[in-house]
Amino acid sequence: MSRATLVLAAAALLVGGAPVSAQSRPEVPEAQRVRKLPRQHLSGPRFRFTTFTGDVAEQRNAAGLEPIMSQFGWQFENQVVSLESGNRALLEGLVLLGGLEQGEFNMSFAGLAGFRSEAGVEFGAGPNFNFNRDTEEWTTSMLVAAGATMPFGDVYVPVNVAMGLAKGGPRITALMGWIIG
Repeated sequence: MSRATLVLAAAALLVGGAPVSAQSRPEVPEAQRVRKLPRQHLSGPRFRFTTFTGDVAEQRNAAGLEPIMSQFGWQFENQVVSLESGNRALLEGLVLLGGLEQGEFNMSFAGLAGFRSEAGVEFGAGPNFNFNRDTEEWTTSMLVAAGATMPFGDVYVPVNVAMGLAKGGPRITALMGWIIG
């Protein structure tokens, strides 16, 4: 007898049952079996406008900049869990360049943990890091976002609103894009 068979037989005797061979396994009921579901890859381009409030808006005005800034970039999405119901748990990364219309160069990096329902309604939260080339400063905020990803044939259109909670006042953002998947 192999060592594995002896261990299984001893374990079965200890719990009061008959010895079980290494080859036999109990049948798992259909309702409890793990299913591998297809995962969508919904990465794609994103465009957003961010409005600054509070001290940051005042600092931008003093520097001759508008308190609103356009941004564009790419969102990377990974579905962590995809359920039969259509609900999904997500991890998302977002890389954006902004302020170019005002002669600025801002880079933004965000990471969000989120949830999307079968109907496409979604919400998420996570950290956001911004770098401004002119000031050479990093700023941080906590993003809270909600919206929907709507299918139009083979194209998905995500539309979201986010609030960045940060020192100097919240930042309010409208974000949209598209995904071909």
